[in-house]
Amino acid sequence: MSERTAREDWERLWARIDAESKAAKLSQGALSELSAYYLSLSTAERRVVDAVLAEWVLSDNESKRFDSLALIDAHEIRSALPGLAKLRERLGRSRAPGAPFELAKVERIVKSLS
Repeated sequence: MSERTAREDWERLWARIDAESKAAKLSQGALSELSAYYLSLSTAERRVVDAVLAEWVLSDNESKRFDSLALIDAHEIRSALPGLAKLRERLGRSRAPGAPFELAKVERIVKSLS
């Protein structure tokens, strides 16, 4: 599978699972399904998806950011550390009400990956 195909497949899968989980109000089910799919990927496909997840930590889409953080944490994706560092900086400057809580989560993930 090409890098572009792996990226597109992951994006489509995430969009489908996200929509289904929102409709059914089952956010944890989405993570279970995404995690199972991630584990089924080849090493080359995982590298592509790891890069996508590292990008998503900086997304304005809260669902993408939440899912990427959970998967990075669960699968110990160390290649996401640069993106996590950028997110940590952004959250440190943010005045959004949820920023301190998300920052604490990011700091915990960074500590566990370091």
